[in-house]
Amino acid sequence: MEELSAEIEQISRVVGKYFPIYETRVTPNLFSFFVRVDETTLEDKFDQLRMEMTPLRYVPILTMESGEQVIHVQKRPPAAYRSTRVNLMLLILTIGTTIFAGMIHWAGYEGIPLYSLRALAFGSLFFAFPLLAILATHEFGHYYMAKRHKVAASLPFFIPSFPPLGTFGAVISMRDPIPNRKALLDIGIAGPIFGLIVSIPVTAIGLYLTGIGAKPLPPNLGEGGGLVFFPPILFQALEAVIPIPSGVISHPTVFAGWVGLFVTALNLIPAGQLDGGHIARALLGRNSTYLSYGALMALFVFGFLYFGWMIIALLILLLGAQHPPPLNDLSGLDLKRKVVGSSAALILVLCFVIVPVAQIPIISDFEFRESGDPSEVLTYEELNVSADMIYNYSFYINNTGNVQENITLGTVINRSMIRDGWDALFVIRTKLGETEEIEGYAQLNASEDTNMTLRIYIPAGATPGNYTIEIMGIVSEFGFPERSFELLIRVQ
Repeated sequence: MEELSAEIEQISRVVGKYFPIYETRVTPNLFSFFVRVDETTLEDKFDQLRMEMTPLRYVPILTMESGEQVIHVQKRPPAAYRSTRVNLMLLILTIGTTIFAGMIHWAGYEGIPLYSLRALAFGSLFFAFPLLAILATHEFGHYYMAKRHKVAASLPFFIPSFPPLGTFGAVISMRDPIPNRKALLDIGIAGPIFGLIVSIPVTAIGLYLTGIGAKPLPPNLGEGGGLVFFPPILFQALEAVIPIPSGVISHPTVFAGWVGLFVTALNLIPAGQLDGGHIARALLGRNSTYLSYGALMALFVFGFLYFGWMIIALLILLLGAQHPPPLNDLSGLDLKRKVVGSSAALILVLCFVIVPVAQIPIISDFEFRESGDPSEVLTYEELNVSADMIYNYSFYINNTGNVQENITLGTVINRSMIRDGWDALFVIRTKLGETEEIEGYAQLNASEDTNMTLRIYIPAGATPGNYTIEIMGIVSEFGFPERSFELLIRVQ
């Protein structure tokens, strides 16, 4: 009991140095002091109180309750800091995974082997380094502003991931509670602004490199099942300034810049513990809760167009949709911070895309074409069979889909023809200009034609009449489309 009295006296003495106390209430885990404040000195005095209580392991919280200013003081739990070796290990691992993602992008961009020195060097230089620079600058913005407001913060924890990014970004941990709404806004908005300052030139450089080293899209390149990334307004504005030719492969640096803009938009969503949630809480106070739930509802609606938004909304709900108040929730913001904070909404609009990524649907189909006139299919030929003959019927298979296809060919010959000695075999022209007999099989890239020949063996003395051979094709890997046509052979 004596220890509690001494503790109350010590805390009362510290609080009383800065604010006149007219009532004190004590609960097992909380000391509440009803105080009178001077609005002109409130912020400075509370900050001095916070700094004096920090080494004593107490946390003061200034709030308004039933029209009265109350300072709640509670014991600060001992901090459990992780060794910086964890930060270093995660950074090294993330550098490795991001470089690997860069190798994949560069190998595809230049059409070179993945595990080559060139893919390693240029994938690192033109993708991994720009992307990590954007993410590191974003987190440095938070770290710098936290230090400026004397809020202890950890070094960034980078999060490794799989391609196509190689990282889930980075986070820093606030080891002190946020002191006031000014600090909350400054720390919250610094990351997106710092990251955006780097993302814009990275995107511009990527567009420029795409233009000067324009690489046409490879012919017959299948795109089905691939991913397409849609540009936000800011990206489109940069494209208007630095136009690139159509039908070319985007430089990997363009993708790094696109990711930077997307990360900026993602963090500025005004909900929960995201940077946008910090900014909204600083600007709107307790009313930010309505904006947070409104943003979550919008994400759930957008989730019907892009499922990723629904996952993000669920994560925000799990982590808490309501933002906790700063220690001093009474001091407001100056005009400059209100303007800067409001600009976050404009940045969000410029960088946000409702459907950022979509998968190109797989279209699996093909057609038969006669080698002479694509608009007609020859269906008959008159033959006068006096000796064994070989009749070659030439046609094309055209893959009209957007994925590489394995097309299996076959023929249907009626039993009487087989009994009389008829036979048929497919022949394909190889890349060397030679021909080879095959078991009715062709592998085609998207929109690719392949010349095929059906070699028909007709026995001598074949009975005059009309003979029908059906040529069939089927794709067994995607979609299972089937096509066929009949070849009519008239023997005289």
